[in-house]
Amino acid sequence: MTSALRFAADATLGKLGRHLRSAGFDTLCRHQSWDDDFFDTIDGERVILTRTRVLKVRFNSRPLVFIRDNDPFQQMKQVVRACDIQWRDVHLFSRCLACNEKLLKADREAVTGLVPAYVWQHHDTFHTCGKCCRIYWAGSHHDRMCRRLSAIFQDERRENP
Repeated sequence: MTSALRFAADATLGKLGRHLRSAGFDTLCRHQSWDDDFFDTIDGERVILTRTRVLKVRFNSRPLVFIRDNDPFQQMKQVVRACDIQWRDVHLFSRCLACNEKLLKADREAVTGLVPAYVWQHHDTFHTCGKCCRIYWAGSHHDRMCRRLSAIFQDERRENP
């Protein structure tokens, strides 16, 4: 698999969708579109992620992973396994967690006054979303997510030598 792997997650998998975006995967989330035809309108190449049996049956001819676990960390492990995602496919924090757009590197001076003073003083690198204008930096969430994603791939290497 490559990082070109794209997903569409139903409304019950919002945290999984954010984890996939954190890992750099293009992931549409059902909660952002209340259209009943959400999965009918998406590209047929996207892997559908669902916990809903009705959707599992309805879209059984399309790429689909039926998520069994409640825990988002375990859900992410299931997707990594099912789609044969390798660590090299991951591009950490390259997408906006809110709207899925690719992030752009932002000049530090350009975010002056737009982030808390403490953050601006202690961080040199910032990214921004060209669509929703959110600003990102490598804070505690970044470190925690890196550890979690790294653990997923370490577990995979131990289980599948």
